[in-house]
Amino acid sequence: SALKGGSNSAGTSASLRNDAASVPRNPYGQIDYEKVRDDRGNPATKNLFVAGYGVGTSEHQLKETFGQHASITGCVMKGTFSFVNTSNVQSAVMAREALTGTTLNGGVLRVNFAKETGRLGTSFDSTNGPNTRSPYMRNPVYNN
Repeated sequence: SALKGGSNSAGTSASLRNDAASVPRNPYGQIDYEKVRDDRGNPATKNLFVAGYGVGTSEHQLKETFGQHASITGCVMKGTFSFVNTSNVQSAVMAREALTGTTLNGGVLRVNFAKETGRLGTSFDSTNGPNTRSPYMRNPVYNN
């Protein structure tokens, strides 16, 4: 397996136990998804920014790795970083907690939350994809 640091059940359990303590919880002990933030202060979304993986990592490997923790709806590789889209915020939070700091193809994964849509094609909604342009706009304006 190309994934290290969480590939066996004992390592994964220890990792999840440690990371789960850092996730904000409500008075009932449930994860408070509204308060979850990544190390850059971004709020939790279903879209993950992934970097740090080793050279030669494929889209298939990313889908397989993240698919162990979340239902993956799309993946876009942009060279040294990628966007992995999950089916919901809860599974994205769990995948981020489980995989941040683990090794994939010799590189240590950095996983943060990304905007649901953005200028780098981070939207996986077919009605609002990366190359969609409105026929009503003569000179589209892109936010920086």
